[in-house]
Amino acid sequence: MKIKDIGGEFGLIERIKKKVKLYSKGVIAGIGDDSAVLEYDKHNYLIFTTDSLAENRHFFKSFKPRQIGMKAIEQNVSDIAAMGGLPKYAVVSFGLPKNIDVDVIDGIVGGINRKCRQYGINFVGGNLSSSGQIIINVSMLGFVEKKYLALRSGAKIGDLIFCSGNVGKSAAGLELLKNNKKGKSIKNHLEPECRLGLARKLVKIGINSMIDVSDGVASELRHICEESKAGAIIYADKIPISKNAINGAKKLNRNPLDFALYGGEDFELVFTANKNRLKQLKKYDVTFIGEVVDKKYGVKMIKNGRKYNLRNGFDHFKK
Repeated sequence: MKIKDIGGEFGLIERIKKKVKLYSKGVIAGIGDDSAVLEYDKHNYLIFTTDSLAENRHFFKSFKPRQIGMKAIEQNVSDIAAMGGLPKYAVVSFGLPKNIDVDVIDGIVGGINRKCRQYGINFVGGNLSSSGQIIINVSMLGFVEKKYLALRSGAKIGDLIFCSGNVGKSAAGLELLKNNKKGKSIKNHLEPECRLGLARKLVKIGINSMIDVSDGVASELRHICEESKAGAIIYADKIPISKNAINGAKKLNRNPLDFALYGGEDFELVFTANKNRLKQLKKYDVTFIGEVVDKKYGVKMIKNGRKYNLRNGFDHFKK
């Protein structure tokens, strides 16, 4: 039996989750969220996350070394932001080819340092090993006040669904690169920026659930629904598609909505909140895109008056 036979990346995660046993009552949230949440002190939780970048999978020759380092940090900060927290410490492990130019490593570390300065993160260590290609793994620790913790599992029937900023730009940029075309969305892919500051404002308002957009809006919404045991309806004409994604899609003869729903690495936020938070949320860079409904209705999108099932977004083990 292959990974594809058990549902790809997300089926594999569920399989691992079922086999894992927890030995401490201090685990507040484990496998199934953007980060693990652990007991720390009376007022705060410890947040623990990790993510990897592999050459020819997550970055290509079009990336400058500093951009690789920046992205390695950015994607981890985004995971901590999705929990409502603040990043604090990072360790970085490198798998490196034996003949790699040291200037490339200097550039990657320079990008890591740049992002660490931006977010006030301490780069405190890591590991080195030889590898057939460049592999970078970042593990990051952060903290969140207990009253501000955001989980995927907090969505409630009747909640409104929102998306921050605009989406689809990173996926469009990647496709432009693959097809040797130019466009502004290429920079969105090479240098994505997460919404840490906005996430902190949202949790202080009192939202119910949140996730970052790393695999596309459709995938993230399904994760919220699965963990919250709920369904959802979103509206295609409400999705805040990036102008850069729209322009890129024209050059590629593609539908920009597909980039928004099934692309990823925008590192925007999808979250749910009670209707009574709507007035407060209007002052922020967020867009209403749908509603949380009973699980029996599934996860649907309404487009041109018709309902469609939302499929999963990016999967590491599927084409």
